[in-house]
Amino acid sequence: MEIRIKPVHALGMTWHVFPQSNCQLEVATSPEAIPAHVEQMHRELRGQLRTEVTFLEPAVVRDEGDLRELSKQLAGVDGLLVNVTTGGLMEDLFRWQIPVIAYSGDCAPMMGLYTLPLSERAKYANLTYALDAGEVDAQLQLIRVRKKLKHSKVVILGEYMCADKLPDPETVKNKLGVEFVRVSGADFVERLRDVDPSRAETVARGWEQGALPDGEPSAADVRNTAGFFVALEGLLQDNGAQAVSVGCLELMYAHAQDPFCLALAELRDQGLPAGCEADMSATLTMLLFEYLAERPAYMGNLVRAEPRENLLHISHGCSPRSLAGRDRPAMPYRLVHSHSAPPFSRDLTGGSGVTSYVDYGDVGQEVTIARMGAGLDVLTATRGEIKECSDTICDRTTLTLRVRDARGFVHKATGNHQVVVYGDFVEELRGLCRLLDMTLIEA
Repeated sequence: MEIRIKPVHALGMTWHVFPQSNCQLEVATSPEAIPAHVEQMHRELRGQLRTEVTFLEPAVVRDEGDLRELSKQLAGVDGLLVNVTTGGLMEDLFRWQIPVIAYSGDCAPMMGLYTLPLSERAKYANLTYALDAGEVDAQLQLIRVRKKLKHSKVVILGEYMCADKLPDPETVKNKLGVEFVRVSGADFVERLRDVDPSRAETVARGWEQGALPDGEPSAADVRNTAGFFVALEGLLQDNGAQAVSVGCLELMYAHAQDPFCLALAELRDQGLPAGCEADMSATLTMLLFEYLAERPAYMGNLVRAEPRENLLHISHGCSPRSLAGRDRPAMPYRLVHSHSAPPFSRDLTGGSGVTSYVDYGDVGQEVTIARMGAGLDVLTATRGEIKECSDTICDRTTLTLRVRDARGFVHKATGNHQVVVYGDFVEELRGLCRLLDMTLIEA
């Protein structure tokens, strides 16, 4: 998705200072020379950026009249890139509630700290001061995530049957820009009857051919779950949606459908976050990670927390094979039964439907664990590392993670289902929360 950035050459009426790499200061005092210095600084910055950005025609701001003119040019602009090489005119640029990246030259914080000390920066959630091109790049990526969210739809399929409340659709629309589309479980069951059997057969054959030997489900089980995938894929396409939150408990318990966890895992592998149990808070967190990390996330129940060892055990059935990234080989998987529908068994015999066991046993792999609150006011996150992965009941994949403070995480968690993504994204989440007017609670 294209992001459009408006460079702002804030000139004002005073001298401009450009610290050099040899720690000397170049002071531009001539009104005629200052614009060229600012343009050169912006040009050198653009040459170092890796993010694909469309830079619009720069706005030159010398006085209040120029500010008024700039305010008329903000339609379709995703952010401002403003030089901070002099004083004055800054505050008005931040009041428009558009993301602003302030920059005073590569590794040259002097004028940035003169003009924007911490007390000033703290006033504006939309303002980021960048020390170098790397920090500008990072902020541009967050602006891209913010824009993608504002152009996203999420299907809520069926009913949420847990105690935690669903996020309010109006709050989600106003805060994230994400639109909800409601589809009843009964309507989806009707859609299942219209699935193209040849398409389902092709999907099922691909799953079987790619799986490890000695799978548990029958060929009929696999084809039935493939039909679920085809129906969900079509549902997203028909609604122009980028994610789905599936009320699987309703479909299994009220509509007598066998567990179909593998269908949700496949959607995630294809870049379409699919949440379980119609848990929209977890689904929105997965969508956020999809845009931020550009890889699928794992979502699971926090089934056990051990404060003495600082271990969290997160268990579920929808295990994407590309958790390490879609640019890397998919992880081996085995097709297995789910034990999440009656009759519940106490060992690995029995079960029904189709899920997969993917061994995420990359011991030492760094991960981020997070979940946003239903009110979209907070997001709790922590760093962790993989200790082990095991095949368990009733959710077949249980990921054991070592964290800094397991007890503290439990007491700060916004709900049961936790979202796990490979890599450390806590700092990115901090910046994104600032853009989205949320509070990051780091556990």
